[in-house]
Amino acid sequence: SNLSAPFFITMNPGYAGRQELPENLKALFRGVAMMTPDFQIIKKVKMCSVGYTDFELLSAKFFSLYSTCKEQLSNQRHYDWGLRNILSVLRTMGATKRENTDKEEAFLVYRTVRDMNLSKLVAQDV
Repeated sequence: SNLSAPFFITMNPGYAGRQELPENLKALFRGVAMMTPDFQIIKKVKMCSVGYTDFELLSAKFFSLYSTCKEQLSNQRHYDWGLRNILSVLRTMGATKRENTDKEEAFLVYRTVRDMNLSKLVAQDV
């Protein structure tokens, strides 16, 4: 057996259904500080990498929209304004851009965000 093999435990104790690691197990591992990713930079870089030329303005609007949704819409279990959803929307934006090179970029972004989120909204949020 290899005694130098590391073990990593990722815990999200504040996440639904998750629990804290018991103290006797915590003592066996070294803690590592993590930072919340900068969603605006991620959006900007990803939009640029898939071919959007107006990525500065469009990524800022995308960031503002998701921030507003997170703050002002009702709290629903199925709402996801986090990184997983953002990356999914960005992948779809890239595919939409490749399939519609003749259309205005703002239109493509707005349509993609609408198509991927509107059906998830409850009546009180529409």
